[in-house]
Amino acid sequence: MLLPAEDTQPALGYAGVTLTVPPTVVVATTIPGLETTTTTTEAPPPPPASEPTSTTTTTTGPIEVTIAAVGDILSPLPILESVRDPQTGSYDFAPVFAPIAPYLSKADYTVGALEPRLAGSEAGYSADPIANAPRELAFELKKTGMDLIATANSHSLDLGWDGVVGTLDRLDDAGLAHVGTSRSREERNTPVIADIRGIKVAFLNYTASVAKKLPAGSQKDFALNMLDLETVTQDAMTARSWGADAVVAMLNYGTEGQPEPSADQVALSEQMLNHGVDVILGYHARVAQAIGHIFTYASWRANDKYVAYSLGDFLSAQDAEHPDSGLIAYLHLEKRELRTYVTGVSYLPLYIQAVTGENTAKYRILPVLPLLEPNTDVPLTAEDRQKMAQVWEDARSLQYRPDENISPLVPADLGL
Repeated sequence: MLLPAEDTQPALGYAGVTLTVPPTVVVATTIPGLETTTTTTEAPPPPPASEPTSTTTTTTGPIEVTIAAVGDILSPLPILESVRDPQTGSYDFAPVFAPIAPYLSKADYTVGALEPRLAGSEAGYSADPIANAPRELAFELKKTGMDLIATANSHSLDLGWDGVVGTLDRLDDAGLAHVGTSRSREERNTPVIADIRGIKVAFLNYTASVAKKLPAGSQKDFALNMLDLETVTQDAMTARSWGADAVVAMLNYGTEGQPEPSADQVALSEQMLNHGVDVILGYHARVAQAIGHIFTYASWRANDKYVAYSLGDFLSAQDAEHPDSGLIAYLHLEKRELRTYVTGVSYLPLYIQAVTGENTAKYRILPVLPLLEPNTDVPLTAEDRQKMAQVWEDARSLQYRPDENISPLVPADLGL
C-alpha cells in the first residue's frame, strides 16, 4: 500500500531484542563517534541501576546468535524514480527489497549503513551532490528486517543540523535503532546496546571524513562521530561498563573504488581490534573487499576477531564506475557462561538486477548462491545469469577461507 509523503506511520516493534536507551528517547534507540580531528568527550553517564530486561528465556547451555550486516544503502535518482507513484507522490521500495528480505529478517539482528539523509520533502529528494531520501525508505528497511542503521558517513552534515535531527526523527518513527549521529550530548554519550537473545552487543559508528561541517561556533560537536582511535577505545570501554558482551564498530572509511584496503586502514583496524572492538564492519569503498581474521591476546587467551573492510553497496544503481554487487556478512556469536566469542563469519554475495527502458525501470536486490534461483518478479536475462556467476566466483576467490571460519552462507542455517 502506498502512503502519501510524510504521512504519520506507526512505529514498528522489535522481535526478541531489547535496546539500552537514554530516558529522553521515545523509540528504542541510542547513539554513540576518521579524520584527524579529535573531539572532547565528556564523561559518560553512569550505568543503569539495573540491566535491561531480556525477552528470552534463560538457558543453561551456550547462547548462539547471528547478526546480518549489509553495505551502503544509497538512494540514486534512477531508483527513486522507479519506485515513485506519480499519482500520490509516495514511494514503494518493497519490490526492490523483496527478493533479499528473507535473508535479513531471518537473522537475529540486522544492521546497515544509510548514506542519504532523511530530511523531509521540504529539502527536496535528490542524490547528487546532496543525497536526501524519502522517509518511506526507512519504513521499508524496517519491514525488510533491518534493526539498526549507522548514520555516520561523509554526507552526514550535508543538510546541516536540520538534516541530522530530521534523519534521526524519521528513523525513530520507523522503529529503527541508530548510531553515529546525535541530537544531544547525552545521546552521544549513551552506548547503543542491543540485547540479542541474551547476548548484549554494543554498536559503535564513525566516519573518517566529512564533506561539510556545521557552522563554526554551533557548539554541536556531538552531532557526528569522527573516527579516532582514542575515541573508539573510550567508547568501547564505556560500552563494556554498561554490560556489553561484544562490541561491533561500523566504520565509514577506506578509498572509494579500491578493491583492497590501504595499509593505513589495515593498521588502524588491527589497533581497534586490540582496544576493545570485536568486529569491524566497513563501508564507503563501494566495492566488496576481503574479510580479515585477526588473533588478539588478552589475559593469556587468544581471541578470534574479524574485520570486513568493505561490504560494498546494498542498494545502488548500476553505472560505469560502480559494480552491481555487494555482500551480506553474517557474524556468528556464542556466549558460554560469562564469555562471548565470535565464532566465524558467513557471507552472501548480492547482485543488483536492473531493467531499464525509456518509460520504465526496475531494480531488485538478489541473493547469489550456486543452484539458487532468486525469487524475483523480473525475469533473469542471460546477461544477468552470467554476471551472477561472476559475482559468485569473485566472492569465493576473495572470501572463502573455511579454515578461518569464513565461508558462504548456508540458507538452512537461517531456516530458509
